[in-house]
Amino acid sequence: MKVNSDVEFITLNRNEPFYQDALDLRFTLFFEPVNLPRNVIFDDVEARSNHLALTREGTLVAYLRLTETSENHYQLSQMVVTPKDQGKGFGHQLVTEAIQYLRARSATDVTLSARLNAIRLYRSVGFVVSGNVYLSKRTGVEHINMHLKLKKHQNKNATKGH
Repeated sequence: MKVNSDVEFITLNRNEPFYQDALDLRFTLFFEPVNLPRNVIFDDVEARSNHLALTREGTLVAYLRLTETSENHYQLSQMVVTPKDQGKGFGHQLVTEAIQYLRARSATDVTLSARLNAIRLYRSVGFVVSGNVYLSKRTGVEHINMHLKLKKHQNKNATKGH
């Protein structure tokens, strides 16, 4: 699905090159700086998660992972934007597309653990902070929990009762 003239929103299959690019980007930005091994990426939800991305001209621009944690409830995680594309709105664009993706699947709410420098991004699409700042057990980086309740779309042609 084209999101604008040059960026495409896609779901990733785990055996395709864009997924491998996403693994590399996640490792480089999240885990390598804190000296963790590459296999830390393959946690207990990686295989059953939905992998979403933005691509442009045959290259990965941004990625995130959605995991259903209970019926109609999802966890958004591992959201990354390539360093050269950061600050250009691609993170906002991908999270917005992910929310639409979840609405189409009847999701009712989404949670995430945000790095503190990403709070503004998530707030801009409707997430609210829930809880206090804590250190990630894997990386030692400060995070805070956030959540978003998804409203059900009403049929515009439905009539209200009198």
